[in-house]
This record gives sequence, structure tokens and C-alpha cells, in this order.
Amino acid sequence: MNNLRRVAVIDCGTNTFNLRIVDVGSSAGWIPVFKQRVPVKLGQGGVAKGIITADRMARGLDALAAMKEATRNYAVDEVYVMATSAIRGAKNGHEFVTKTKALTGFDIQVISGQHEARLIQEGITLNFPDGVDEMCLTMDIGGGSVEFILWNDEGIQWAQSFDTGVARLHMLMNLDDPIGPHGVSKMQPYFDDVMAPLSAAIEALQPTLLVGASGSFDTVADMMGTRTRRSRPDHAQTPEAHPVTDPTSLEAWPDLFARLTTQNAHSRAAMPGMDPARVDLMPYSAALIGWVLHHGCLREMCRAPYALREGVLSRIERGLPLLPPLG
Repeated sequence: MNNLRRVAVIDCGTNTFNLRIVDVGSSAGWIPVFKQRVPVKLGQGGVAKGIITADRMARGLDALAAMKEATRNYAVDEVYVMATSAIRGAKNGHEFVTKTKALTGFDIQVISGQHEARLIQEGITLNFPDGVDEMCLTMDIGGGSVEFILWNDEGIQWAQSFDTGVARLHMLMNLDDPIGPHGVSKMQPYFDDVMAPLSAAIEALQPTLLVGASGSFDTVADMMGTRTRRSRPDHAQTPEAHPVTDPTSLEAWPDLFARLTTQNAHSRAAMPGMDPARVDLMPYSAALIGWVLHHGCLREMCRAPYALREGVLSRIERGLPLLPPLG
């Protein structure tokens, strides 16, 4: 265990800031140390306008200050801070980066949508230790953007990021709550237009498995009762193998879709498995997932526990450059 390095990765998302600290370097797997999730909602009130509002900027800086303290308390050797849609698309994103550096010393790496998609897929691949024997479509629903990756055992065949994240949709569409069938229908032409390249790629490559990358798909799995949760003694200092995917029933999906899109926030909040931080935005996640599933070739769906953070950790552990090559 002398080769262990304690590494922290912070993902500054449009809705949530996520910190994960692990010890890497053991052939038996990573040793989990600490994780923290803060619903910053950095894009609230500004993502569709291309700005970070003053109150959200303050909230984000507070979250990063707390995460800085966590990395100090856990004696982390290396810290990597990644920023995605809300910061890369904001006119004042550089201001957030500069203030973060002054407050915490963190150097934020603002990554492109293409790099984000590939890092997500590097994380997802760890959840398939035996590989796959079919064409798969990974979907990662963020607040500002949604990443899609078409892949098989030969690697990534196509990848793209679209500015159709749920916080952005919430602002752009200005729908009632519940959104209802009318709201779902109103979004369909927008999806058809903006994500036309995805439809073309699906038509060409015919994926059969939809792989949902954590986030909204965690909530879907919780609400369906299919999410696997590991029990682990507090402060266990032993490596653990990477988790595998959880099946998500396509047969149960229409009922969940209907409940998410036809019930109001108060009712959604009372649904078993609902994440309180996602009550307002899960109807938009449901609309996105529903639109993807209407591409008839998809016959199965599952939830993958990993995403961008784990993709970064994987590259660091293997001694690779932080950002994967494009193309």
C-alpha cells in the first residue's frame, strides 16, 4: 500500500458540486475516503442568459471553501477541480475561476463538452468490468448540458454534448408545474431540432442499451427500487472493486414518466426515492429520457454509478494526461 496517493476530484456542475476523495494505487481497487455533494444550483436564474448570478456565485464559492477544508482535513495529495456547462458558458465564468483561486488556491479546469463526454465515458467503462457485446448509448443529464456517447467494446464511436440540460430547459421553456402532456409536447420539437445529430447517430449505429450516468438516473433507480447501495464500515481502509450497473426497468418507465410529468412539486417531493434536490427538475429529466427512448432500437436501460469524477480519477491513476484526446 506504499504506492497509494490520496486524490480529490471536484466536479463543479450546473446544479451540484461533487467532491470525491479516494486512495488510488492499489491493484485491488480504490479505497474510498470521503465524498460530499452540495446542491449549489450555480445555473439558477442565469444559465439560459449565459451568466452566473451574484447569489449563486457566492453559494458556489462557499461550497468550494468547505471542500477545500475537507481536502485539508483528509490530507489530500492532489486536487483536481473540473467545471462544466454553467461556468464554460457564462460570460462571467472567468470571474468565478479567479475568485475560486483567490479563496481556495484551486485551479479550476474549465472543460469543453467534448472532453466532458469522454471523461464521463471513461468513468462509465469502469462499471462494465466484463465489457459489452452490443452498441450502447451513454446519457449524462446535467443542469446546463446533456452528454451522449455511442460506444461498444471497440471504444467510443460517436460523442457530443448538447445545451439541453434540465436547469436550462426549466428557464427556457417556462412551463407550468406540473408540466403535463402539453409541456412534454412543447419540448419535443426543440429536442428534435437541437439534438438532430444524436438522432442521426442513433439511426446509423442502432444502440440497444441506454446507460444512464448517475445524477438523474440515480433518482430514477431509487424511485424504481433498483439502485444498489453498498454497506461499508465507517473509515474502512480497504480497497473495493468498482461497482457494476443496476438494471432500470423499461416496463416500469411509462408509469414513472407519467408520475413525474403529471404531478406537482409537492406530490413529487413525497414520492418514495425522490431526491429533494431534484424535485423541480426531474420532470425535465423524464422528458429528455422519454425522447431518447422513442428511438425504437433501445431495448434495455441501466443506471451506471460512475461519471465524470471517476473518469478523471481513472486517468490520474493510470498516469495519463487529465484530458483525453478528441476524435
